[in-house]
Amino acid sequence: MLNSVIAGLSSGGGYALLGLCVVLTYRLVAVVNFAMTAVGAMGAFVMVSLTDEGLNVWLALLIGLVSAAVLSGVFGAALARWFAGHREGTKAAVTVAVYVALTAIGLRLFGGTTTGARRFPDPFSDPVFTVGSVVIPQSVLVSLAFAVLITVGVGLMLTRTRIGLKLQALSERPGTAQVVGIPAPVLAVGVWSGVGAITMLVIVLVAPRLGGDFGTLAGLISTALAVAMVGAFKNLPLTLAGGLIVGCLEGMSSSVDSIQKYQGVVPFLVILVLLWWRSRREVWDTAHSR
Repeated sequence: MLNSVIAGLSSGGGYALLGLCVVLTYRLVAVVNFAMTAVGAMGAFVMVSLTDEGLNVWLALLIGLVSAAVLSGVFGAALARWFAGHREGTKAAVTVAVYVALTAIGLRLFGGTTTGARRFPDPFSDPVFTVGSVVIPQSVLVSLAFAVLITVGVGLMLTRTRIGLKLQALSERPGTAQVVGIPAPVLAVGVWSGVGAITMLVIVLVAPRLGGDFGTLAGLISTALAVAMVGAFKNLPLTLAGGLIVGCLEGMSSSVDSIQKYQGVVPFLVILVLLWWRSRREVWDTAHSR
């Protein structure tokens, strides 16, 4: 069981990064972005398609990164242009529609689970050390270090820098932000582009372990949302911890033969438990405030 938990950390770092991207998009532009992993998968498959054609892996990575950033930025610009005054639920529904469209296009272009699985390059597969019988590869340390860096770096940026204060103003009062001269559309597009690029990198990082087909990688949005819910879509350290917890839970479920086939249900169970717990807490708080 301990070995399975440790192995789950291999995915936990990547899940934490995806959850952090959801939280960042919500905190900075007030949108729950369901299309995030589909955009990242598009960039990742652009990269792997180029490497299949013989292009240098690092150049292909750069092109895939730019393509994901541009696609996400265009989507963010369209959302800011046509849905800026709409409610959060409406914006979230638009991202769901984009997720469905991008998934359909991705499956059409790159194939499904049985026909479109690609062999992604894995530059961080070399082992670093061993815990029990589990070999810890470089990818675990890279994803964990990246997640911690984003958590600490973004936290400091939002509280200690001028650009961070502008981004918070953009999220909380977009209309007022534009009145006082904050370039809201430019900042919003920058946030969307940055999140798209980070998501693409995470997809490339976890793809070698998850099968490498478009549907599976785009479907990681359910895991990302479960992780973001642990941090209530606002707390970065809790979101980081949530990614590691979900990864460990998946590792534990893989060690039990009777539930191993239902391993993909873990994110949905996390979401249901968190929704139930928070609804109970709200009822409790309401009852004791009377």
